[in-house]
Amino acid sequence: MAELSKKLPTEPQVISLDPTYIGDVLDDIRKVGIATDKSDLADNLADSLETRINTVREIALKSSNRPRVLQLEWTEPLLSGGHWVVEMVELAGGISVFGDKTQSSMRLDWDEIVASQPEVILLMPCGFDLDRAREDIPTLTSLRGWDSLPAVQQGRAYVLDASAYTSRLGPRLITGLEIMAELIHPELFSGMIPEGSVDVI
Repeated sequence: MAELSKKLPTEPQVISLDPTYIGDVLDDIRKVGIATDKSDLADNLADSLETRINTVREIALKSSNRPRVLQLEWTEPLLSGGHWVVEMVELAGGISVFGDKTQSSMRLDWDEIVASQPEVILLMPCGFDLDRAREDIPTLTSLRGWDSLPAVQQGRAYVLDASAYTSRLGPRLITGLEIMAELIHPELFSGMIPEGSVDVI
């Protein structure tokens, strides 16, 4: 990238965007707005996204129930999502049984997963759309003890369009948060899931 920039007629401004948390995404929107002389538009977008985040947080706090959530970013090997994915689960009113906001993806052992007894399972293979993500379902459902998990018994195991809503750090991440909120707390949220974004496993 740096070498290519030298061939341009004018020296470009290089902006490094490497967000780790949801708040970083909002900061990056504002940063791009400043760099492109579109600060007002960027601020309006970031403010509207922040309002949606706060709305999810406030509604989720109304429930004393915090379901145990397993968020899987990969099936072979089994990986749990970290950083912003853990943050999204927490904001949506769940407890991430694996993963750490300060760490990237974590490799898991299936016996550990069974022992954790997740009440909600979110399969969100990193970078995959819903059709491609569905192809990974048999890898999970064939594992010993799958049918015994509370999430499976209660019909609360889901596959998500990760490419659109959880993998890529942009404005649609907030839609991903809203999707999670409805999946984790359907008694509190409704109408948050876009058509074609989620399927029941």
